Amino acid sequence: MNKNIFNWTSFSIVLVTSICVLFLSGLTARADMTCINLSHDIGSGSSDAGSQGFVSELQHYLKSSGYFKTASTGYFGPATTAAVKLFQGNNNIPASGYVGPLTRTAIKQKTCSIDVSNSSTVTNPVTQTLAVTTSPVFTTANGSIISPSVGQVLSVGSSTVIRWSKPMLGTYNLSLEQPGGSGAGFIVLNQSTSIGDDQYLWKVGRVYLSQPDAYQNVVAGTYRIRLQSAGGSSVSSDQMSGWFTIVASQLAATSVIPSSAYADDATSIVLFGSGFTMSSSIYFDTNYSNLRATKRYVSPDGTVLVFTIPTTVPAGQHTLLIGNDNYNSTTVPVTFIVSATN
Repeated sequence: MNKNIFNWTSFSIVLVTSICVLFLSGLTARADMTCINLSHDIGSGSSDAGSQGFVSELQHYLKSSGYFKTASTGYFGPATTAAVKLFQGNNNIPASGYVGPLTRTAIKQKTCSIDVSNSSTVTNPVTQTLAVTTSPVFTTANGSIISPSVGQVLSVGSSTVIRWSKPMLGTYNLSLEQPGGSGAGFIVLNQSTSIGDDQYLWKVGRVYLSQPDAYQNVVAGTYRIRLQSAGGSSVSSDQMSGWFTIVASQLAATSVIPSSAYADDATSIVLFGSGFTMSSSIYFDTNYSNLRATKRYVSPDGTVLVFTIPTTVPAGQHTLLIGNDNYNSTTVPVTFIVSATN
């Protein structure tokens, strides 16, 4: 009988040891993956220098996952944008090519969490609680603005209804904030209320800035909305939305006037179209070349861009490549003639 007890004890020790080895081996395999926790948004035109090295981290992850086929450069160009779109498409995220809250959270979940849900050797219920889902998860916004919702993606120039749960009395302000609480502008100032007012129709991206005392469109990025009484009530009574993403409207160029000009960096050329922002750029013949137009003005609605031609651009026919550096790698070509000087 003592021999049987010894045999069963030995067998139990061997079994428990084997399970532990298998479990720890699985954890070691996961631990070999680098945790990618991008703390802020990045997009086309971003680089390691301005993003704490996040572009290289993103490229390494996309490459190891089979989305990015070229060498990591630390610069967010067309190849990276295409890889991000593939990743987004496979993870039920709008394929904008811009790495916003949805995409950052999905990458973090895939690289920073232990997942034993596919293990057939571990049946301990304690370890099974470590399993995670593969879709992005967001916490509920700590505030009373219902819409836009946390993680929502909105396009500049589209219309959306801002809704809140606690009706306002008197007059109120709606402001747009960036991560860290810095203000991006006012959506509306000193808006009068009627009984039961709990919503406001907003043209996405359009905000008022006291300097230069005009309405402008914000650049793509992560934002939240603050609703506050215009009478100066305490901050604790403000209603807040969750963080959401604003992306650029479709970039297009319909005409350019005049169609030819001197390269004197003084003659104004007007480009008509849509989707122009303060981050828009115009290159001559080759994207990201040294020949770049001098941007002078962008209309608040993004339909007009005024630029001049640097003196370094040679005379002759050129192709203008218009793009939005920060978040849209798509370029729009327009033919333009630089006149020869007399």
